[in-house]
Amino acid sequence: MSRQMNKERTRRRLLQSILKTIHRHGYGALTTGRVAQLAGVAQPTFYVHFRSMDHALEQVADWVSEELRPSFDAQVSVESDRATDVLREALLKCTRALSRDRKLAEVFLRSRRDQTSALGRQWSALTARLRDRMHQIVVQVRPDISRADAALHAELLVSLVFGLAEAQLDGRVEDIERGAAVASQAMVSSISRTSTVADAA
Repeated sequence: MSRQMNKERTRRRLLQSILKTIHRHGYGALTTGRVAQLAGVAQPTFYVHFRSMDHALEQVADWVSEELRPSFDAQVSVESDRATDVLREALLKCTRALSRDRKLAEVFLRSRRDQTSALGRQWSALTARLRDRMHQIVVQVRPDISRADAALHAELLVSLVFGLAEAQLDGRVEDIERGAAVASQAMVSSISRTSTVADAA
């Protein structure tokens, strides 16, 4: 194994150790010594890879975002007769991406609104991207929907992704495909029934 590959492998172990530490003990227990020990390296090795713990947290946030972004960003084209299928696939893909790694998912769900940490800021931006994607789907399903209703339905879809992921992690929903199918049917029905601004006038 080349020296560069070995260095990258150590860096990745340190990033995973940061995630494990936050998952098990919270941010308060995050020290370079604990992270290095968990990664199986000497404490000075931490500083070979990162300037500080804040820098390391930014790297964790970037790494996790890279893992999730493809599923959260994928563009879709919705034909009205396939709206439920497309929405189900979007919910399923995002939920699976989020719940693939329990530690990652739990830290993400806990930290996503914390604007004081690098993780929270990065993941808040990632959530905004997911919200934008869901908004695009809603508008494609119902082109004449009002801006406010499109935003509301996009927000509900984001909540469904997080709720389904959390329910799967907790064992409350075992069949995530069925959960996504039921949720998408309900959402397409709601989007289709929402009154337009013209109807309300």
